[in-house]
Amino acid sequence: MKRNLTELAVAYVKVIERIERTADPEQLRELEEERVMRHNQFADALKAVGIRYKDREHVTRIAFRIAKDEL
Repeated sequence: MKRNLTELAVAYVKVIERIERTADPEQLRELEEERVMRHNQFADALKAVGIRYKDREHVTRIAFRIAKDEL
């Protein structure tokens, strides 16, 4: 499950980083939709392994820490 959680975190972080580099409004809309999907998948995976979080920003911080191999 840790591998799956890491894969989900990396995918979520990559989408966030792509959003930060994108200026095209249409592409931003598509990336934002993907970000929401990835966020929900990652939040569900956190719940499944018993990791608690406070809010959306906390989920994002956890994703960055897992993706950067800090957790």
